[in-house]
Amino acid sequence: MGRLLYRVLQFHGEDANLCYAHQLFDTMPNCSNGFLCTSLIRAFVSHRAHLLHCISTYARMHQNGILPSVLTFSSVLSACGRVPALFEGTQVHARVVQSGFLGNKVVQTALLDMYGKSGCISVARNVFDRMDDRDVVAWTAMICGYAKVGMMVDARWLFDNMGERNCFTWTTMVVGYTNCEDMKAAKELYDVMSEKNEITWFSMIAGYGKLGNVEEARRVFDGIPAPQSASACASMLACYAQNGYAKEAIYMYEQMREEGIKITEVAMVGAMSACAQLRDIRMSNTLTDHLEEGCCDRTHVVSNALIHMHSKCGNINLALKEFSIMRYRDMYAYSTMIAAFAEHGKSRDAINLFFKMQKEGLKPNPVTFIGVLNACSFSGLVEEGCRIFQIMTEVFGIKPLPEHYTCIVDLLGRAGQLERAYDLIKENATTADATTWSSLLAACRLYGNVDLGEITARHLFEIDPDDSGTYVLLANTYASKDKWEHAQEVKNVISEKGMKKPSGYSFIQ
Repeated sequence: MGRLLYRVLQFHGEDANLCYAHQLFDTMPNCSNGFLCTSLIRAFVSHRAHLLHCISTYARMHQNGILPSVLTFSSVLSACGRVPALFEGTQVHARVVQSGFLGNKVVQTALLDMYGKSGCISVARNVFDRMDDRDVVAWTAMICGYAKVGMMVDARWLFDNMGERNCFTWTTMVVGYTNCEDMKAAKELYDVMSEKNEITWFSMIAGYGKLGNVEEARRVFDGIPAPQSASACASMLACYAQNGYAKEAIYMYEQMREEGIKITEVAMVGAMSACAQLRDIRMSNTLTDHLEEGCCDRTHVVSNALIHMHSKCGNINLALKEFSIMRYRDMYAYSTMIAAFAEHGKSRDAINLFFKMQKEGLKPNPVTFIGVLNACSFSGLVEEGCRIFQIMTEVFGIKPLPEHYTCIVDLLGRAGQLERAYDLIKENATTADATTWSSLLAACRLYGNVDLGEITARHLFEIDPDDSGTYVLLANTYASKDKWEHAQEVKNVISEKGMKKPSGYSFIQ
């Protein structure tokens, strides 16, 4: 059995082979072959899906009294850092000390890397400071640890004071700066890097995209030597999608397909997001077909994007079908489906799903509550919505965002409870934003409450005196009570200021 397992490990590049190897190992509960166990651990650590198998195999070695080697320790510590599994990592650390390997540079670096990736930066620094022979790998691991927790000042000090640097050292710094949204510092290093790679290109494009600077992201993309990699193309596509350049995102997706560039998870999710923005039914069917053909792995992230796309393109049944067949439904999947139900007027389904996810042991996040509160608002379920809002704050301890107050104000406003909505805004004036106040003003127009409409408009003018939408809503509020002279005065202000009526708004004639 051991020989068969070893032969399988020689071809561990395929995930199926590793699954088979794990099954074979399970039939050998008393295996005492340290070389075989270490080979299995090293194979597992090279595949993210098998990191826990790596740790459990090490535990079996320990139970069977097999003495680990340097390779065993370094591999299992790497797995603990990548999971992360800090508790198991500290146990391995204790075994390292007992086994007399603490002075080994490879093991020291693995410990440093594990603690850094687990966020225990002070312990990682202690390991680093105790090392007698620190090479570029150790320095870079310490820099990576600081960058992971956003301590870029400390990371930069090490970077400036180390001797030899390699490509990964530079990349770690650039990625750290982009994650902290310090694109100026990231660009300074990026521009002087002698050797750039896929990670730096991806990070720079994603960093600019996060800040909405599509032009700079495109400049980085255009500077990549041809042919551009799949990750760089995917990053640019995602940048377009997240900043509202939906048509450009779809065009890039089609270019990737034409040029035979692999469609990654990031690319597929970006394309689906763009399709949802455009509400393009034809493209949604095309993307679904491509996914069915296997152009991209159907990860839970892709499935969530697929649910969102189908919902936005008007097909709630396909969205529900995708949700139903998901093997693993996390909080994000539930939140996406709840929002889909809400958008399609299936408020009771949204609320039922909200309570079902809690029975499944999943804790809703702020986005989940936005979806379920919208569902209550669309169907006029006032008391249900207020109860869910109370659950959010008192049971789950979630501090309401402006979007949550907007949902409740819209809920109360649609039901004609304008004073109650106004009181809620006054009690939370620092959190309520322009959208919240606009929701109240829209309700004032709907119910012809001119006095409260004027008060609300004054607050909106303080926030943004040049928002034409506020003027239109105020004019229509006056018109709803036949106060035509006041309405005309507001229209005159719009003309005098040279404002354009926003799309989606109209004057009541």
